Amino acid sequence: MKIGFLGGTFNPPHNGHLLLAEEWSRRLSLDRFLMTPTGTPPHKQPSEVPAETRLAMCRIAAEESGGLLEAYDFEVRRSGEKSYSVLTLSALCEKYPDSRLYMVMGADMFLSLESWYDFDRLKTLATFCTVPRDGVSAARLERHRLHLRKRGCEGLVADIPETDISSTEIRRRVSAGETIHGLVPDGVEQYIYAHGLYRKPIE
Repeated sequence: MKIGFLGGTFNPPHNGHLLLAEEWSRRLSLDRFLMTPTGTPPHKQPSEVPAETRLAMCRIAAEESGGLLEAYDFEVRRSGEKSYSVLTLSALCEKYPDSRLYMVMGADMFLSLESWYDFDRLKTLATFCTVPRDGVSAARLERHRLHLRKRGCEGLVADIPETDISSTEIRRRVSAGETIHGLVPDGVEQYIYAHGLYRKPIE
């Protein structure tokens, strides 16, 4: 079985995430694609939106994806412990021992992969997949992919169309009273408004 894995704060999950999942699933002929919200991110300040709330939005996005996505709650269940990817991928390897894992990540994360917690173990657990973004070219990513390969870490670089959607922009729009329709799955939009998320002005 070939399983895709996309981690992140998902604050909130949006249609850009779904596009990435759809494109990688098609290119790699994936059997499953897991969307995994972080509980306590190791490199970010904790979100004001609880992990359980972000997980609920991921579940809604998964339900509306037509079977493309599954929400995976491993990191949220770890109750306050930092969400290191090596731990999550190790758990997935134990849960699906005969599967091949593909971890999808941003260009900046791909370039910093060697600095991640327990990289020597991490690199054995998955193939790391990325796309050109935010001024990081495909050529630079390809050079880094070859560098990582020399260290025993497999990667893939794909030229997937970039979207202008970001969780930061969605939070700003909600706070400013602007529409987010079409930027997030319909159910996620309804959940945000029903629970009064992101209404606090962004400083």
